Amino acid sequence: RSMFESALNQLTPKVSAVLLPIVAEAYCPSLVRVGSVGDGGKWVCNPWAMPKGGLVFSLGSNSDISFERDFQEATGQAAKILTVDMTAASQSSLAGLSQIGATFVHAMISETTELSESPPHYTVQDLMKKMHHDHIEILKMDIEGAELTVLPQFLKSNSVCQILLEIHNIAETPKVLRTVAKAGFLLQKYELSTHGLKTGVCEYSFIHESCIKKYGATLLASYLKQ
Repeated sequence: RSMFESALNQLTPKVSAVLLPIVAEAYCPSLVRVGSVGDGGKWVCNPWAMPKGGLVFSLGSNSDISFERDFQEATGQAAKILTVDMTAASQSSLAGLSQIGATFVHAMISETTELSESPPHYTVQDLMKKMHHDHIEILKMDIEGAELTVLPQFLKSNSVCQILLEIHNIAETPKVLRTVAKAGFLLQKYELSTHGLKTGVCEYSFIHESCIKKYGATLLASYLKQ
């Protein structure tokens, strides 16, 4: 904990100073990697426990739909999936999403909604309203740095059961981890991205403390929010 606090108080911490203190706060015996081996895959706790019709928001795909495809294959298409990206999806991606009952929205996720932009910008909350959703079960977020402002804003008034998050800025990583932890989430797993050894870009998987029993996880120790 003291090592993490030290990294939190540094303006430009080294990659090692941020990542070495990080350990899991919750143990999920059914933690599995869903999606491709590269940048598209994410760690999910017990996807088979997903409630029928539960909503997965997949923010950022760049036409890699391996996460969505593998999630639906594993769960027998139990989920409703909304995939959002600032880049228009390829025809093959659109066809693949349609086959698994997923919906694609061409938009940019932002801290403000600006419909006059091209593509239109939406906050997560406003996109939920547009698509007539009031609860997200699993939030996957890979939005190339915008997570630094988008996620804290979302967590002020919303919660989900699991967050699958890529953080791009190593200097801001401790602050983001603390913000997520203070919202009631426990770290399950982290993994360096394919280009993260030098830059510190990492994938993080969190489960909300209220969802531990639901997904069959166990609390180990909570330290990120202290």
